Amino acid sequence: MDKMKKSFILKLSAGMLIGALCISCTGKRTENAGTIPDLPQISTVRKSHEWFYFRNDGFMQVDLPQRAPQAMERPWTEAVRISSAASVPAASMPSASLPAGEAQAYALVNRLGVIAFTEDAAEVYNDRSIFPSVTADSLVFSGGVPVFYLYRSSFFNESIDAASSADAAAIRPFLVEFNPATHIFYPLVSYENLNLSEDDQITGYFWDGTSWTCSSKRTKDGLVEFKYFLWQPQVELTELSPALSSDRYIFRDATEETFRSLNMPHLFNDAPAELKELVSAIPSEFSFYVSWRDTSGTSPVNYYQPGNGSSGASINAKGLCAPAAGYTVIVFADGTTYLRRDRSGKIYAFRLPLLPAGYTYGEAALAGNSLYVAWEENNFYKTGRSGFIKIHLQDVISQVAE
Repeated sequence: MDKMKKSFILKLSAGMLIGALCISCTGKRTENAGTIPDLPQISTVRKSHEWFYFRNDGFMQVDLPQRAPQAMERPWTEAVRISSAASVPAASMPSASLPAGEAQAYALVNRLGVIAFTEDAAEVYNDRSIFPSVTADSLVFSGGVPVFYLYRSSFFNESIDAASSADAAAIRPFLVEFNPATHIFYPLVSYENLNLSEDDQITGYFWDGTSWTCSSKRTKDGLVEFKYFLWQPQVELTELSPALSSDRYIFRDATEETFRSLNMPHLFNDAPAELKELVSAIPSEFSFYVSWRDTSGTSPVNYYQPGNGSSGASINAKGLCAPAAGYTVIVFADGTTYLRRDRSGKIYAFRLPLLPAGYTYGEAALAGNSLYVAWEENNFYKTGRSGFIKIHLQDVISQVAE
């Protein structure tokens, strides 16, 4: 879940990020700083990839991102863009495989809906009663079912006052599930269930598979007040409903330090072995920050390699294990990619197609032999054009292996 972008935090380079995380680990980060040299570029002649851009009602194919229609720049909380993506976790699949034709990965598209990815196709699903007026972020899984949360940016959302008045008379969802079988969105937990008022906004959470540690804020008399708390449902997450009373939840107070400790990046020395192996070719003096998804489906964990400063500013990355696809991957914001084929253990290193200046790569997910990676046009804290690229991994591996 980059992870959760809730208050007005400007895009920061990963080198600056460590200090900024003392305030919030959830701010939108600069996605492009340094580069990792000496890797083969995916050929633009041999067509091993496809570009797609977002419209307000879906996505369309395009030959290059810069040839997508111009899009009005909006703050990242209000723009149509992939805010979170992940492969279906192995923990929900006893045989580490999925039925033929069922989605192997998902992307949460802010203000639009959810994209279900298979190796061959991508399909977007929407619910106009949910997405148009709120920010959607932080995709996780419960029993293989995608779950995400909703909030409104009090800084960027101009209609928040009117929306809050409407929310006072209606159920305001906090957690929503997307049912893979029915393709229907179901609210699971409301702000009211968490004993929050119409003035409160959840600004971030960390889910460890059992408990949810949350941060919320409200503005009162011009001052911003933060609250930290932990809650745990007494039934399976996907069995929850806003109609259930609060006695179905266990609540405990939390501290800012507790919330930070869960969301602050760990030193890369503490990263799991599969992640260390994946980037073992990167020199220790190189500085980078990675948001890592394991096979549990819970909130991603962040790791930071400080380097020695000689490589310039840090660069961000998204990494994940996808046993059903048979790969482990890490994608850096400049397109540098390390891919491990799980069966053979062989690691392939390459660069995704070069993006124009001002564009960056972001969230990533694997579905079979297809790698899907978000891209977007950035201008400070605003997003213009956005979309995703589909990489045909078998073709790329054959290029790299030549």
